[in-house]
Amino acid sequence: MSVLSEPVQKKAGCERLQGTGVSEGLVVGNAFRVDHGSYVMPDRRIQTSEIGAELDKLRRAMEMSKKQLEEVRQNLAQTLGADHAEIFDGYMMIVEDPSLFNLARKIMEKELCCVEKAFSAAIDSFCKEMDKLEDEYLRERSADIRDVGERILRNLIGEVVDAPLLPPSDGVEPEHWIVIADDLSPSAAARMNPDRVAAFLTSTGSRTSHTAILARALGIPAVVAVNKQSLDAIEDGTLLALDGTAGEVYVHPDEQVLRIFDERREAQEVLLNHYKAESNYPVETLDGYQACLVANVELPSEALNVRQRHNVGIGLFRTEFLFINGMNLLDEEEQFKAYKSTVEAVKPYSVIFRTLDIGGDKFLSQLKMPHELNPFMGMRAIRFSLSQPNIFKTQLRAILRASAFGKVRVMFPMISTLEELEKALRILDEVKAELKRDHIEFNDQMDVGCMIEVPAAAMLAEKLLKHLTFFSLGTNDLVQYSLAVDRSNPHIGYLYQPAHPSIIRMMKNVVDVALSNDKWVSVCGEMGGECLYTPLILGLGIHELSMSPVSLPSVRMVIRSIKMHEAEDLVNYSLRCGSAQEVQEECKRFLQRVCPELVAKNV
Repeated sequence: MSVLSEPVQKKAGCERLQGTGVSEGLVVGNAFRVDHGSYVMPDRRIQTSEIGAELDKLRRAMEMSKKQLEEVRQNLAQTLGADHAEIFDGYMMIVEDPSLFNLARKIMEKELCCVEKAFSAAIDSFCKEMDKLEDEYLRERSADIRDVGERILRNLIGEVVDAPLLPPSDGVEPEHWIVIADDLSPSAAARMNPDRVAAFLTSTGSRTSHTAILARALGIPAVVAVNKQSLDAIEDGTLLALDGTAGEVYVHPDEQVLRIFDERREAQEVLLNHYKAESNYPVETLDGYQACLVANVELPSEALNVRQRHNVGIGLFRTEFLFINGMNLLDEEEQFKAYKSTVEAVKPYSVIFRTLDIGGDKFLSQLKMPHELNPFMGMRAIRFSLSQPNIFKTQLRAILRASAFGKVRVMFPMISTLEELEKALRILDEVKAELKRDHIEFNDQMDVGCMIEVPAAAMLAEKLLKHLTFFSLGTNDLVQYSLAVDRSNPHIGYLYQPAHPSIIRMMKNVVDVALSNDKWVSVCGEMGGECLYTPLILGLGIHELSMSPVSLPSVRMVIRSIKMHEAEDLVNYSLRCGSAQEVQEECKRFLQRVCPELVAKNV
């Protein structure tokens, strides 16, 4: 978070660049550019009789790439542990997936071009489809495919792979290299020595990229999405000051900038120590009302990391990312192993597995899903699962089997009618009956819930709850569907308002229904991780908040700084408001009073 005690004034020779901070930390160091390096792409015609030999070359290059990636994976496992090395499991799946090989073969057969050109075209084809997606996480997987593809191409051509990235060390002077690149692949980042690298700085990427995840795990500050032209103008050796939280980079920092960076470091150290001290205490308000903080994750490795670093459970495990990462439909045993490892990683805390939320901006390349003009209102989430009962049953079997090894809960996404819920529960009962018949252990009393993401479900809460143990408010879609706004559309993004009084009224209705029936409600949308809205959520009666792990310390801090009756007063005020701006301004005033040190981050 930015904790500037005074603004940095730009002076002659000192240039400020703005990007996206993806790994916290403040560093001053010297620029060093890492380029992928160019290579000459063969472009020759071949005869039909040569196709077999060309494909054998591709097989050998893929096998060589697998061995190289396994070596990177093992080295990373020794440095950070097996959980972070799992990133390269997805890389292995890309190499092993027959789709790329088969597409390259088809291109070769059609165009009679050499295998290098055909494979390059196959990679481009896959990545162009991924780049069209709105979901940021899925777009980042395109970068993974390109990284693996370039490795295979280099092995095909005979280029050097995994060459040293940093200049030779003299072993005397301390090194503070700020590595600059258009894009820094996870395989390159994993080979960086944290003792020599002060920070990463790139013109592409986002918080969900695997490189950003590795940077956070390695404790290396990182800023991405900085203007490429500005980065290209930075010469090797240039002094830089980088803030991995605020996403700020100063080129040729002057004395004022360096002094303020020192002040920031001291202020952040104080705040981090405060977070650390707070983590040893219960998550409860000043007047003793307890809350439960849990995390949103996509992979088993993230679950283990959350348990070790934050000592919490999982409030939303997005199971679809297991499928998307691997580019394959996972069978029951593969899913079971992933779910079981997650459950055991967070034990004795609970895990809520959300069944497949495919559709909208997420897809499975293995399924021939029809093109939809409006996919967010089409065949997605529970509608997809109910239309594919075999896939749905396989997933439910795997989740139920995992429930024998810890506290497992399951929830269905995007329920909009009672009939959908009843059909999903019937299938769940069928799977339970099959497991009993096969004498396979599972928890027959496993909690079952559904997400409240559409207004229809919020209005039907009382009817739905008769069949369920809990609700989870998916505020991202609830806001989008209620206010008829596509939040990814920059022209109407201003209408995406989580604090809109209508949203608060809808959430209150859901909570009131649940509490009157002795059931519980969680919130797992982005609103749950925003400190600005934490008092509002608590005041509504929601005491389980699930969020991105990075938000856990600050939300914990807010909860431990407020009184429940004050939070309830904030809700009552908000319900009388007529606009989101009124609600948001009151939330800002509230946060300013109870946690002024967090206001700079959230206002």
